[in-house]
Amino acid sequence: MTMRAAMLEDFSGPAGIRVVEIPVPTPRHGEILVRVICSPVNPSDVLYCSGKYSSPPKLPVVPGFEGCGTVVSSGGGWLANRLVGRRVAGAVQSGQGFWAEYVILKAVEALPMPDEVSNESAASAFVNPLTALGLARPVIKGHHRAMIHTAGASQLGRMLIRLSNRHAFPLINIVHREALVAELKAEGAKHVLDSSRADFQESLTSLARDLKATWAADAVAGSMTGILAACMPSGSTIAVYGVLSGGESTVNPGDLIFRGQTVTGYWVSREFQDRSPLGLLRISGFLWSARRLLTTDLQSKAQAHVPLEDIANSLPKLLQSTSKGKIYIRPGS
Repeated sequence: MTMRAAMLEDFSGPAGIRVVEIPVPTPRHGEILVRVICSPVNPSDVLYCSGKYSSPPKLPVVPGFEGCGTVVSSGGGWLANRLVGRRVAGAVQSGQGFWAEYVILKAVEALPMPDEVSNESAASAFVNPLTALGLARPVIKGHHRAMIHTAGASQLGRMLIRLSNRHAFPLINIVHREALVAELKAEGAKHVLDSSRADFQESLTSLARDLKATWAADAVAGSMTGILAACMPSGSTIAVYGVLSGGESTVNPGDLIFRGQTVTGYWVSREFQDRSPLGLLRISGFLWSARRLLTTDLQSKAQAHVPLEDIANSLPKLLQSTSKGKIYIRPGS
């Protein structure tokens, strides 16, 4: 039995993908075979296809870090057998990904989805929701009074807006064009700044001071990291978790030395590296916290669904307007 898969053959981004027929994988004990419904295109997927995400994989490989689908068979084991026939969300850290008609998941890492959760939110149940929860945690726990986010109009940014309203912490949302200011305020954002304005840095400095915003999540990198360090109160921390600018973070050394600013990194995969009994219990709680909010704070909106054969042609243009919603790969007809 064979399946269609989007195979990444070189690191030229979506252009390096070719649809091929390959054997359907066979699940081993404790694993499940999932017929894929849809899989989001996250910034991490784009970096992966360009060979810029963590350690580049050995080619050829099927991309797609996360998605949802129906469990069609089990490789054996109590939990794997119980999941057959159910719709689950999952994520893969290595090996073949979700941009194919079928994918193998470890049963212990598959999250059953209730009927009220849409396929799109189920497919996006891991990367954005868990990143949003992880980035918001320092302010939710009271370690910081307020937060800044540099990709306010992204789907993750809109999740943070909803989390800030639920947990009543101030959030400064940065967008890159004027039209997005009113759009985010209509969705409940209280503080939105347009980085294209001439007075942006002055406004950010004033607002960050007034709100005591000493924690920032930076999805842009490049010069934005240095702007945050210059504008935030002394002793602030900036967590870089993305590179939407495509450039290296640049920071004035004086802000690090004399103002005590800290620049660190955040990678959601680290949340899952502790495999001790206590660590697994914490991971389980983290996942179920996210699942409870997939119809509210952590839901995802789709702007387009792309079949496998259109990935190379359609993705480059669609990726130019990610503020409109997530792009989803749909392997099936």
